[in-house]
Amino acid sequence: MLAIDDSTHAIIIVDGISGEILTELSFNPELTPTELAITPDLTRSYLPCVSTNGQNSILTVNLTSLTTYTLPLSIPYPAQFALSPETPSKAYLAEPCGNLHLLDLTTMSSQLLGAPATKASCVGLAVDSEKMYTAWEHSAGGTVMELDLTGSLSWQYDIGGIPTNVILAGTRLIVPFTNTAFTGEGIAFFNLSKKRPSPTVVNIQCPICPSGLATYPCHAAIAADNQTAYIVNEDGASIFRVDLETAQITDRMLIGRSLSRLYLIPDSELAIGTSNLFGDLSLIDLAGGTLLAVTNTKRQILSTIAVLPY
Repeated sequence: MLAIDDSTHAIIIVDGISGEILTELSFNPELTPTELAITPDLTRSYLPCVSTNGQNSILTVNLTSLTTYTLPLSIPYPAQFALSPETPSKAYLAEPCGNLHLLDLTTMSSQLLGAPATKASCVGLAVDSEKMYTAWEHSAGGTVMELDLTGSLSWQYDIGGIPTNVILAGTRLIVPFTNTAFTGEGIAFFNLSKKRPSPTVVNIQCPICPSGLATYPCHAAIAADNQTAYIVNEDGASIFRVDLETAQITDRMLIGRSLSRLYLIPDSELAIGTSNLFGDLSLIDLAGGTLLAVTNTKRQILSTIAVLPY
C-alpha cells in the first residue's frame, strides 16, 4: 500500500499483510499532495502538489527504484487530477475555477483545453481511452459533462443536487450528489453505451426526512468485475453496496466512523477506508459490514492512497 503522511511529509510503502512500513520517502515540506495516481504498469506514481511558495508541481515516485523527484513542470492549483489510461504520460487537471488542462509529462508542457461558460467549480474528473467526464458545482446545483480529450463537449446533464465526485465503472458513470434546499441526496448512474445518456437516479434522502442530516455520498469503490459499487457516505459514516446492473442499493452498512474514500483489497472481502476527519485508515469487512480495525499512530494519513498488488 502507498500512502502519504502529512505530519512527517513522507510517502510510505506498507506491507498490507503485516502492516510493516517497508519504505519511507521524504518530500519537500512546502508540498501538499492533492491526489495520487499510479501508472497502469505500476512503475510510477504521480502526486500533484500544492506548494506554499506558489510553485505547484508534480511529485513522482519511481516504484522500481523507490526514489522520488519533482517534474520540471509548473502546474495550476490541482483541484482534480487524472492520468490517461492509454497514455499515462498524459494527464488532465482541473483548477478550482474549472479551467481544464492537458499535461504532457514527457515534454513537460501544458495546454488549456477550456473553461466553464458560467461560474462553476469542478468537483470530479475521470478519463478513459476516448473521453473525459467531469462534474461541476454551480449556483443552480450541478452539471455532469462528457468531453472528448481535446475538451470539446459531447453532452451534459443538469442535476438538481450538488455533485461531489464522478467515478468510472466500465461503461457506467457514477455521480454521487448531496442535497440543496430543494433536493435530497442520491446517486446518478449513467449508461455510457448510450449516445446521450439520461441517468437512473437513486435517492437516499429527501429534504423533509425526519433525520434532517446529510449523509454526504462522496466516493465509490468499484469491484473488479464492474458489477458492484461501494458508495462512501462521509457524514453518514456508512457504505452502500450497489448493484450496477440494476442501479439498486442492495446493502447499507453502518460503519460508525467518517470515511472519505474506500479502496478494495484484491481477492478479498476487505477494504481500506480513509478519513479526511481523522487522518487514519480503517480496515472494513464488506461481507459483514463491520469495522475491524483502525490505525493507531500519530501519523496524519491523507485520504488518497493506492493499494498495489503483490
